[in-house]
Amino acid sequence: MPESNSSTEKGFVVGRLGRPHGLDGFLGLYADESEIAHFDPGKTVSIEDRPYQVRAVRRTDRGFQVQFENVSTREAAEQIRGQDIIVGVRRQLADDEYWPEQLAGLLVRDETGRQIGVVKRWVPGSAQDRLAIEVDGSEFEVPFVAEFVPSVVVDEGYLEIRPIPGLIEPLA
Repeated sequence: MPESNSSTEKGFVVGRLGRPHGLDGFLGLYADESEIAHFDPGKTVSIEDRPYQVRAVRRTDRGFQVQFENVSTREAAEQIRGQDIIVGVRRQLADDEYWPEQLAGLLVRDETGRQIGVVKRWVPGSAQDRLAIEVDGSEFEVPFVAEFVPSVVVDEGYLEIRPIPGLIEPLA
């Protein structure tokens, strides 16, 4: 269940710009692989409420780098370093993907229907994403993978987890 983007008042965050690379305006691009289509050459994104047209995107051993029209020097790239990249339209989700705001507030129950808690938030991770679940005033993180979360029913306001021993129990 891949990382998804968050919403802002003016659009949806699909990435963040890192440090400049080289002298020709390329910047590090922190974006989920599923969002790379927003960076096809010729597409326009918004940075600091201004439109930027993508000139090029390239894969590196540590992710991606992006270059924009009218950002052709290291100095120009430094001016937008660290900024969020916003788009007006979200990508289409696959059947097993969810936006973070769809998950927050869902009731959590086990496969027998017994209520366990409530999803507080989605927590992105490098190995796997997790769900922060509030149970009796304590918060626990459950890996957001099919083995532990076999069913998500957004329309009915709940998800099911398979609680194994220790998964949602406080440490003694």
